Amino acid sequence: MTSRRILTALTATALLLAVAGCSDNGTDPTTGGGTGTTVSFAADLQPVFNQSCNGCHGAGGFGGLDLTAAVSWANLVGIESMGYAPTQRVVSGNPEQSVLYLKIIGDASVGNRMPLGGALDLDTMEQFRVWIAQGAQNN
Repeated sequence: MTSRRILTALTATALLLAVAGCSDNGTDPTTGGGTGTTVSFAADLQPVFNQSCNGCHGAGGFGGLDLTAAVSWANLVGIESMGYAPTQRVVSGNPEQSVLYLKIIGDASVGNRMPLGGALDLDTMEQFRVWIAQGAQNN
């Protein structure tokens, strides 16, 4: 093989590797392989609090946790959990270190699964995981 053919073959190989390495398969790692859809705190999660959590965690809520719409985000993100200090209720970007997420999935390290009386469906649990992984935005 001539030098020119070798150079052409190497150039073609490098180009193919570069294109393959830069391809976007449409997934977002923060969503666990999803399509990159952003989870909205107000539109997607607050209704879950309203329906499933505010009976115990409304104004003056149990454990000092008020999940009513006006204050829920501020009472979650970056706030130390009363019962599990120094662990935070929501650690932005890290669902596996967030008491809220661990409670929702029923991790025994944080006591009883929430909400009491029945687990959330898997899609809803995943929305909480994705929201936290995406930075726990007040959106």
